Amino acid sequence: MHPVPAAVLRALPAVVLRARRIETALSGGLDSVVLLNILAQLKGSLNAELTAVHVHHGLHADADGWLDFCRSYCARLGIPLRVEKVTVRPAGRGIEAAAREARYQAFARSSADILAAAHHADDQTETFFLAALRGGGLRALAAMPELRPLAENPAVHIWRPLLPYSRDELAAYAAEHRLDYITDPANADPAYLRNRLRHDGLPRLRQIQPQLDAHIRAAVALLQDELAVLQETADADWQAVHDAHGFNTAAWRQLTPARRRQTARRLLLETGGSLKNQAFLADFCRVLDQIGTGEAQWPLSDHTLIASRNRLFLLPQNWQRQYTPAAAQGSLKDLQAAGWQLRRAAHGLPRGLLTQTLRIRPIEKGDLLHTPAGRKPPKQILHEHGIPPFIRPCWPLIADENNRPLALANLRADSRHAVSDGLLPCLPDYDKFLMKE
Repeated sequence: MHPVPAAVLRALPAVVLRARRIETALSGGLDSVVLLNILAQLKGSLNAELTAVHVHHGLHADADGWLDFCRSYCARLGIPLRVEKVTVRPAGRGIEAAAREARYQAFARSSADILAAAHHADDQTETFFLAALRGGGLRALAAMPELRPLAENPAVHIWRPLLPYSRDELAAYAAEHRLDYITDPANADPAYLRNRLRHDGLPRLRQIQPQLDAHIRAAVALLQDELAVLQETADADWQAVHDAHGFNTAAWRQLTPARRRQTARRLLLETGGSLKNQAFLADFCRVLDQIGTGEAQWPLSDHTLIASRNRLFLLPQNWQRQYTPAAAQGSLKDLQAAGWQLRRAAHGLPRGLLTQTLRIRPIEKGDLLHTPAGRKPPKQILHEHGIPPFIRPCWPLIADENNRPLALANLRADSRHAVSDGLLPCLPDYDKFLMKE
C-alpha cells in the first residue's frame, strides 16, 4: 500500500471507525480526487459505506463539465455520487463566503455520519494567515481541526485526513497513480485574497523562513489545544447562566468581562445565526450589563431577543401579533382545537363551568378578578406572578359569554369560581414567561 493511505488508515479517529457512511466532498480538483482515491483503497478496511457529494455552484461556464467529470470518476471507482445544485447569493458578502455557506448547507443535508474533506497542510497555513490578516481571534487562528461536528448539522462530523500532507505531496500521489483532475481557473485569480497569499505572499515568506509550514502547523496545534480549554470554560459558564427559566442575566453579570463576552457571543450565534460584528457584541454586552431588571430588545436575523427581569427571551420578529389574542369565543372543544390545554390547578375552574361558551380576549380596562386578597386588575396579578412587563398587555384572559372575567390563562381562576382541584385553560407557548410559581 502507498504510504499515504497506510498512514491515513493508522490514524483513523474512533468516530470514523464507528461510522456507517462516509461521504467525500468531491469538487473534481486535485485534492478531492486524491482523497476519494485514497478512501476507495481503504474501502475494505472501513466499516462504512463510501459515497461522494459534488456541489454544483453554477459559478463557472464549465461547471456542468466538472459535474460530468465527477460522475465519470465515481462510476470508475464504483462509488455512489450525490449531486447538490446550489444558488450562491453574495448579498453584500464576498462570493467566496457565499459559496462556502451554500456548500456547507449542502454538506449538512448529508445522511452520512462523516463528511470527508480534502483540506491539506498548505490549506491550513493559508487559513491561519488569512485569519491573521482579517483580524481573527483564537477560534479563527486555530484554523481547521482534523475532526469536528458540522455547525450546520452536528449529527455529521467533518473529517480532514489530509491535513498532514502538502499540496506537492498530493500532486506526486496523483502523478504516481495517473489521476486526472480539474484545475479551476478561479484558483489563480488574484482578485481573491487567498490566491494572492498562495501565489505571492507565502512563497516570499518561505524564502525567509524555509520551515514556515512546520512552524505554522505547530502553532495551530497549540492554538487548538488552548481553544479546547477555552471551550471547556465557556461550556461551564454557559451552564452557570442557565436555570429552569432559561438564560439568567443576573448570573451572567457575575462573570468576568471577558467571560461575559464569550457567553454573549455564543448566545448571539445560537439565537441569531449571526454575530453581525464586534461592535454589536460590545454594545449588546454594555446594555445587558446596565439594564439590571429593566428591559431591552435586539432585532436579530429572524427573531427578536428581549431582556426583562434578569431573563432573556427569544421571540419571533412579529411576537406582538403572535402573542396578542384575537377576540374569539367558542366551546371547550374549539379551544382545544386551537392549541389550548386544560391543566389541573389549585385555583382552577370547575369542569361544569367550562362546558359553557367561553370568550378569549386581551385584558380590557376595568377588568377585575377576585382573589383571596380581594379584587385585583389582571395586570397586577401578572406582576405578582413575575410575568415580564413586555408580555403583560398580550396575556390572554378567559371570560364567560357575557364577557365577565373567569381566569387568566396559565395562572389562576377568579376566586368566585375557583375550586381546589379545578381545570385551568393554558397555552403552552406562554409557559416560558412564568417566572414565579
